[in-house]
Amino acid sequence: MARVMCLGVAGRWPQAVTPATPERTRSPPLATTGSVATVSNDPNTMLRGVPFLSSVDEATLTRLAQHLRRRTFRRNEVIFHRGDPAGALHIIRSGRVKVTLPSEEGEETVLALFRSGDVFGDMGALDGGPRSATITAVEPTETLVLLREDLLSCARDFPDLALALLETVIARLRRTDGLLEDAYFLDLDTRLARRLIELSETHGRAVPDGIEVDFPLTQSDIAGMLGVTRVSINRQLAVYQDAGLVRLNRGSFTLLRPDVLRRRAGW
Repeated sequence: MARVMCLGVAGRWPQAVTPATPERTRSPPLATTGSVATVSNDPNTMLRGVPFLSSVDEATLTRLAQHLRRRTFRRNEVIFHRGDPAGALHIIRSGRVKVTLPSEEGEETVLALFRSGDVFGDMGALDGGPRSATITAVEPTETLVLLREDLLSCARDFPDLALALLETVIARLRRTDGLLEDAYFLDLDTRLARRLIELSETHGRAVPDGIEVDFPLTQSDIAGMLGVTRVSINRQLAVYQDAGLVRLNRGSFTLLRPDVLRRRAGW
């Protein structure tokens, strides 16, 4: 099993630890995995808070709510593996998940982090192809599941939903294009500053001396996000800490000077 290191204090990285990871087994069929129950408490209001559904009408939300099922996942439980058959779209009701690509050596590259209100599994649910990445709950997580046949049926009947799905997929492709452009044309300092700012905006909380991002990322995870080596990330984070821009903790980090990091990010 690959050994990784968690963010540590004083610019150092604590001793290597081997995190608990779920067994690499295929997920059982949807009907037998996780806890399943009909969504009951004000589903239309909840769906209205999902960004990609914010513009659809009440009739569409009501139709969707009739097909949604609730599933729960334990911390570190794999929701589905890369290569699994596509079957459903997931809306995160609570908790957080990570999107990863596993390597043959057992390591993984973190592609994205999703939180409450985000959607995943949409591409596979739309085209019916195999899952393109592995999704793992990084904390107790609850999702609302819409099976592929129900999603396609609703999309055919409600053009607003089809348009919302299209906009969601396009936004994800644009973000991917932006990350590729950054990787080709920006130096590591700029790219790392941008990623830390993005993480603070989506997963951070205000603390007296800055913005704390409490997310179990390792330096290897951040390196994988940027397509560089762990040693390079370690060195650049040490520069930030020495300059008083970032404080590194075990399992979290705090942006002490987000204004300076924004300038370094070119924003």
